Amino acid sequence: MEDDGEHLSCKTIHDLPEEILEFILMKVSPYKDLKSASLVCTSWHKLVQVVLRKLHQTYLQSVFTSKIEWSSIQPEAGSHITERYSHSCCYFDKSLYVFGGCTATNTTLNDLWRFDLATREWIRPLAMGTYPYPKACASLVVYKDNLVLFGGWSHPTPFPLHQAARFFSELHIYKPSTNRWSHVTTLSHQSPQPIAGHSASIIGDYMVIFGGSQIPGIRTNEVWLFDFNEQAWRMPRIGYRRPAPRYGQTQVTIDDSHILIVGGCGGGTPNQVYNDCWLLTVGEDEWTWDLIIVENPQWAAPQLWCNSACKVSDMIVTLSKAAKPLPRTVPVSPRAYKPRGKIWVPPREDEIEQPANPANQSQALGSPDTFPTNQSDETSDSGNVSDQSEASNMSPDSANSQSDSSEPEVGTSNPRPGLPSVRPNAMKNRQKQLEALLKYEKRFRHTDMVGPSDAEEEPPRLSQNLHNIRQQKSPTVTNLASLMTLHVLDISRVLECKVVSWQKLNFENMTGAPTGTIFYSLVEGQNEILMFGGIEKDIHALQRGQGIQSHTVNNALYIISPIQHLL
Repeated sequence: MEDDGEHLSCKTIHDLPEEILEFILMKVSPYKDLKSASLVCTSWHKLVQVVLRKLHQTYLQSVFTSKIEWSSIQPEAGSHITERYSHSCCYFDKSLYVFGGCTATNTTLNDLWRFDLATREWIRPLAMGTYPYPKACASLVVYKDNLVLFGGWSHPTPFPLHQAARFFSELHIYKPSTNRWSHVTTLSHQSPQPIAGHSASIIGDYMVIFGGSQIPGIRTNEVWLFDFNEQAWRMPRIGYRRPAPRYGQTQVTIDDSHILIVGGCGGGTPNQVYNDCWLLTVGEDEWTWDLIIVENPQWAAPQLWCNSACKVSDMIVTLSKAAKPLPRTVPVSPRAYKPRGKIWVPPREDEIEQPANPANQSQALGSPDTFPTNQSDETSDSGNVSDQSEASNMSPDSANSQSDSSEPEVGTSNPRPGLPSVRPNAMKNRQKQLEALLKYEKRFRHTDMVGPSDAEEEPPRLSQNLHNIRQQKSPTVTNLASLMTLHVLDISRVLECKVVSWQKLNFENMTGAPTGTIFYSLVEGQNEILMFGGIEKDIHALQRGQGIQSHTVNNALYIISPIQHLL
């Protein structure tokens, strides 16, 4: 026994089976600890490489199928990053960098923040050098070990009065290793006009910018190229065919010769929203645009100009509320059932305290098909979807009866509009229908194994049953419609077939998702997607000119990652 005990005491972590050690390493942070584990020994280094490949494959599959989970990080009390929207954001060296943006009072900022993804802490680098002006809607991209900031605009100052918004054409470079800003001054004969709301991406040693707004109401579809080696701007020669002028679009680099543009806002009519897709091919003498076929547009993300997007392998992902109503497969009320025939059975006088609205009772006792599922964003946000769609859920007979008479109808299955039933056995038939309805309910309760059996329980009151059906806490359409959903655009066939495809939405994993937010930032980390800031407001209300309240702008950081049991 002593020998066995001594033998067991000599066991170390190196003696664990590879399967167990691999399971442990799957739970380690990929930003710091996993890299340190690869330095322990040769066998651990090989095992860490296997773990990294499995984590990445699981992550890509989770994003493609939207089998994800949400987690949020709120800033600590005290000194923390200010709430903002329309800011600039990028990922570099295991950190999330955020610059500028607008506050709830429409004040533009020029502060720089870094979120360390290894320690999950916000840090404000007090950089040296030439700081950029306070601005929003600027582009921030990574070139080698530098962050490149270009363009942007700022709200007019209150004093002096009647000042216009200011647009910028400045180009600043921030070097994290030296913590210094530098303003790049070029001697180019031509350069882009002051611009904001444009898109930018890196291809080789060039930064390519497209579109944007030069002054309020004026959009552009120009393409500009900044050469980092020559420190100069130039406009490439482009064919006649090109996208419509726009701003707020998403731009990603496919490879060293192709750039993809998705969405945007602008055009001939004010605030025209685009959902098209264009491919820019880099040639030696001339660059060309190609219009890409978009499949499954019914699953596309709405308002692509105010919803940020990022590239994840062969996908472009964005977050938004569903453009169309949620499908009927979304659970509405597990206790609702479908009776035979669309009839309204009024309760007896001794079972109600006040006269009930027949339309409301018909809706409460109706089938799941009669519950409202096809509502717009405006009605979903109001929280009164059931009330607003009440008239559409009623049968034509009941609608006519309400229009002809203000009194509740007391007819049976086929009543005459506006007149009570003249059948001599109407009251007796209603009593039988009520008893049959109670039997159906007890059978349903027994099937769901809720409450006692039919022989043990006392027949419940109909009014109480109606109250229970209305008060059930389930993931209703109204609740889900206000949450952000992951939209995935498959771009794996864009080069060969000139086709992209929106994937079907998945509403199964929405626990912890934020409510409808616009003008946020979205970037990809290591096997996770990071969403920061924005305005928790319906874009339709914003376009109608309604003001932005201070509490709707946030500084929360949401992390989208694969579901834990899939790892």
